[in-house]
Amino acid sequence: MDNVIKQHNKEYGETPLVIAQVPGTCTLLGSYADACKGWSLVGTDASTLFVSVSLRDDQLVRLTNATLNDRKRFSLGTIKYRKEDRWGNYLKGVVAVLGNEGVSFTGLNITVEGSLLYSDNQMVSTACSLGTVIALDALLGLNLGMTSMIRIAYQACTAFNNEACKISDLLTMLNGKPSKVLFYDLQHVTYKEIPFPFTEENDEYVAIVVDSKISPNAMREEISSKRRAIERAFAKLKELKSGGFLRDFPESELSARIVPLDEEARHICEYVLMESHLANDAASLLTSKDAPQYGKLMNRVQAGLRDLLEVTCPEVDWLTKRASELNGCLGSVQISNGFSGNIMVLLSKQALPSYISRLEDYEHIFGFHPRWYIYGGHEAAKVVLPEHR
Repeated sequence: MDNVIKQHNKEYGETPLVIAQVPGTCTLLGSYADACKGWSLVGTDASTLFVSVSLRDDQLVRLTNATLNDRKRFSLGTIKYRKEDRWGNYLKGVVAVLGNEGVSFTGLNITVEGSLLYSDNQMVSTACSLGTVIALDALLGLNLGMTSMIRIAYQACTAFNNEACKISDLLTMLNGKPSKVLFYDLQHVTYKEIPFPFTEENDEYVAIVVDSKISPNAMREEISSKRRAIERAFAKLKELKSGGFLRDFPESELSARIVPLDEEARHICEYVLMESHLANDAASLLTSKDAPQYGKLMNRVQAGLRDLLEVTCPEVDWLTKRASELNGCLGSVQISNGFSGNIMVLLSKQALPSYISRLEDYEHIFGFHPRWYIYGGHEAAKVVLPEHR
């Protein structure tokens, strides 16, 4: 928080009146389960975003991205999406939505800062929109409830910016806790909080996140293209299903080629339904702290990502294969936390030094210096200045 205060002061010559802090999210399992309205496990992540705000006495809104050293501005009289404003549109969208709902504004100085700004567009859009809603709610005394905050942030992302946004990400940002994950039933848009036991406090096993450090753009287009293919495949599957929930479509009918789908669509539907069901199974394994079975489940999902969905890359394949070769490593899987090529590895604390030493080989082969940390979640989004709020 100290850095965003410093940057805001440097840019505008004044201390911010309000600062909101927003965590990133990490989908452990079920990253694609929204396609079948299945189940997913999502927690808060270590990367964070700060949004600081102060008032102006005119109709201008000035925006500073202290992390990327970039600046934007717009007039409250003409709030329009402009492609060249990039990240600035995410903040602008919130002002536009609130303005359309009758909120009166004077000018604003806004600074965004934090490691989350290096993540993909969907995560940056979601976090910036929510952080701006929280900050303006506190600054203007709007007294918005959680449902209203989610609605405004979602509209800013999707309607104003035409950017993908998951309600589950917004709910996680607002409700996540350290050492907890949220288990989502996406069909009914409900969730329950369950423990994530493999943190630093665990005597035997830890889950680490390994950032392969590949280019942020390396997998974005591929995954974006795959998501479009998933939408098409499930639109076709929905036509073929006679009733009930899409997530309950019999996987056996896909594997036996009973339904008339092309091979790519069949593989896609097979994987997404399997991933969703395994996320459902994983919730009880986390609750019972069953590390060996949870690790096996991670490996099954990773095999599906590689062989059925085909959304891995050589760097991720190398990191997960090295994990599988090491005694004490129970499982590894590619996760969705806004950063390309991140994986989670579940392993014994005794095996941790051996796996970390293998990361040196990775750097020699691929030329990237990987970063890792023990996963433990993060506090939910909140106002951190004024501190009493």
